[in-house]
Amino acid sequence: MESFFQHIQQVDPAWAYLLLFASAFVENVFPPIPGDTVTVLGAYLVGTGVLNFWWVSLATVVGSIAGFMAIYGFAYWLEWKIIERHQPKWVSKSNIDRVETWFRKYGYWIILLNRFLSGARSVISLVAGLSKMKTLPVFVLALISCSVWNGTLIYLGSSIGKNWKEVVEFVKTYNRIVLIALVLLLVVYLARFVYKKYRANN
Repeated sequence: MESFFQHIQQVDPAWAYLLLFASAFVENVFPPIPGDTVTVLGAYLVGTGVLNFWWVSLATVVGSIAGFMAIYGFAYWLEWKIIERHQPKWVSKSNIDRVETWFRKYGYWIILLNRFLSGARSVISLVAGLSKMKTLPVFVLALISCSVWNGTLIYLGSSIGKNWKEVVEFVKTYNRIVLIALVLLLVVYLARFVYKKYRANN
């Protein structure tokens, strides 16, 4: 691992920024790709003085917003039945239903929080497009979300410097906590829905 980091520090910064941009973009299109982990690597290189904080932030934010808006734009011109017929492997019906419920309850606020909702980022952009939400508010709120999340991640990673593993573990732990919280909220929502149905029928 040490030799890997010694090697990557010799890479031309321009290629590093391009990789960070590509990783942030592709993460939104193919969610299993660990875009945040690559961003943490960029933050580590900022902490060791190899890369510039602002350029890393710009590359990751532009990549993130471009990926988010690409899915949103693609979905905007589609219909629900097309998505249901050719559903991507990373999108489950339960995830779509869950995000639809969030949008009904919280509206555009979900766009603002999308980067902090691990496991739902791409589904949020997809449902926002399918729901024909207004493009300008979606873009502005998604941009703010990307900027705050990536900026915080890069700042933490660059501050910790060579202890980059701590940031990676933090991101993994955060993602697990958010996922558990989302599942619990979904269970509570379904329980309330079933209870109301039961009360209405009795």
